[in-house]
Amino acid sequence: MKRFCALILTATLLLNEGNGISTTVNELSDILKKIVAPCTTEQANCKNPALDIVFALDSSSNINDTEFKMQKNATKAIADFIDRHSPITPDGTRVGALTFATDVVREFELNEHTGLEDVLGYIYEINNRMGDTNIELALETAQLMFEDFFLEESPKLIWLHTDGVSNLGDPIPRATSIKNQGWTMCVVSIGNHADVDGIDDIASPGCVVKFGSFTEYANVARMALGQPQIDILG
Repeated sequence: MKRFCALILTATLLLNEGNGISTTVNELSDILKKIVAPCTTEQANCKNPALDIVFALDSSSNINDTEFKMQKNATKAIADFIDRHSPITPDGTRVGALTFATDVVREFELNEHTGLEDVLGYIYEINNRMGDTNIELALETAQLMFEDFFLEESPKLIWLHTDGVSNLGDPIPRATSIKNQGWTMCVVSIGNHADVDGIDDIASPGCVVKFGSFTEYANVARMALGQPQIDILG
């Protein structure tokens, strides 16, 4: 039965890839590579940059514990993908994380964990909370996290998750300010009820990814990494 359900899930992912609703494995991989691995084989003296990345996890009341776990699984896969191209080290790529609902919690800072295994472990330990969807405060906090441990030479990336409309404040002015600094803003939009127009205004050009569910997102992220899909029954 589990194998049958896994086959159904694989078929669903393939159908979504073909109908233009969800981001495909190749599309997600291409978006990430443009950010973390811009060098091409023709550029002999090019070196992929060490990045500063803040993952912003949606912890609002719309998201149950299973969905939040899938969001964390996907985030871990994205962190692993990034590490393979721009390693997380004391002198390399740095990763921080926050959760947002009505308020924001800085889960860990850019200078706290200097290796992939530490980062994955602390993402696993993040707890789900409840509240509204305060994207404006999430972006403000991510900006402060960069500024508190600022390295001018490191490109900045905010990887923001949301499954709905921001219902506290207006995140677009803050997003515009961040993008005007040359920082990259990617938005993961989950579900059919997300505010697509607003998300397109928040994100950097070409950096919106869309999925029908957190499980689909987690599986596509793992497939982009070359890992097997998650057994949702196990």
